[in-house]
Amino acid sequence: MSDMDYLEMLEIPVNSCDVVVKPSKKKRKNVVEEVIEKVNGVESKPKKEPKLKRPKKVKQIKTPTAQSETVSVKSSKFDIVSVQVVAIFALIVGIILTNIFWEDSGMNHLMRQVFGSASEKNTAVYSSFSPLSPSKTGEVTLQDGVMTISSGSVYSPCDGVVSNVSENDGVYTVTIEHSDSFSTVVSGLELCYLSKNDKVFANVPVGYSSSEINVSMFDNNTTITSYVITDNEILWLT
Repeated sequence: MSDMDYLEMLEIPVNSCDVVVKPSKKKRKNVVEEVIEKVNGVESKPKKEPKLKRPKKVKQIKTPTAQSETVSVKSSKFDIVSVQVVAIFALIVGIILTNIFWEDSGMNHLMRQVFGSASEKNTAVYSSFSPLSPSKTGEVTLQDGVMTISSGSVYSPCDGVVSNVSENDGVYTVTIEHSDSFSTVVSGLELCYLSKNDKVFANVPVGYSSSEINVSMFDNNTTITSYVITDNEILWLT
């Protein structure tokens, strides 16, 4: 038996009604207002000043830059020195080979001029020279190819090199080479201004004497006789 039937038996008036329960709706907050409140709330809060932090000590890391640069400089210097040594060695080898296989090369000629090599050949004949009188002031006599000066300073007829100086009882004899075949011998000097291997110039005195001085010219050790002296110049007759 239900509750309603029981109540009716007791003759208790009963009124029935339908109760409808609606779910409660929560009022949602306006989103725009919420955003405004949040913004206002943030702006209203005083901003805290950031604390200043002490800068941390930075450890200095040593780099091997200077050392590497030093090593590179040393290596570059070493490379330059190596190239120079190789170049000098190649030059020396070239000169040696040239001297052996090519005696009259331009290199040999240049080296003989620079270092004054006595082995340089001079094949010029006497007739290609233009000699001068051995005296600049006094009279010169000529007989059988021998020029005689009474006294004074004496000069070489041509430029050349002293090949020999000899002395006998205080009197000097000087031999001057002009080429491999052409030479001059000056004898009777009381004073000799030159020594062996000295260069001789036609305008510089060879020596001096207060007595007679003889000057002779030779072609391959043969006395040259075919010439005359005119106006302090020696002229060849052939």
